[in-house]
Amino acid sequence: MSSSEYIIIMTNCRDDREADYITKALFDAKLAAVIQTNKVHSHYYHNDTFIHDSEIRLMIKTKATLFEDCKKLIKQRHSYNLPEILAIPVVDGSRDFFKFMDYAVGD
Repeated sequence: MSSSEYIIIMTNCRDDREADYITKALFDAKLAAVIQTNKVHSHYYHNDTFIHDSEIRLMIKTKATLFEDCKKLIKQRHSYNLPEILAIPVVDGSRDFFKFMDYAVGD
C-alpha cells in the first residue's frame, strides 16, 4: 500500500447548504472516506474587482484513482462557474487510516 495512492481534494463552497449538498453526493457515490469542513475567508480578483468572501472549505480524503469522478461530481453540483478543485497528494500517513479509507470507498 503506497501513500501516493491517496489524496486530499480541496474545494470551497458558497455556503453550508452547498457544502452539505456536495458532501452528501460524494458519500452517496462512495467517492470519499472523510470530508472535513471549515469556514474560510477568501481574497481574490474577479473581473478586475477585489473580492473578500466567506466560504466553506471541503477537505475530501479519498484515493487518487477517484479524483476524476470527484472532480466531475463537484463541477456538476457546484454553483461557481470556475470552482477551485485541487488534488493534494498524501506523502505519508497511518497505514490503519489508509485501510479505513480503502474500506470507506469500497476498495
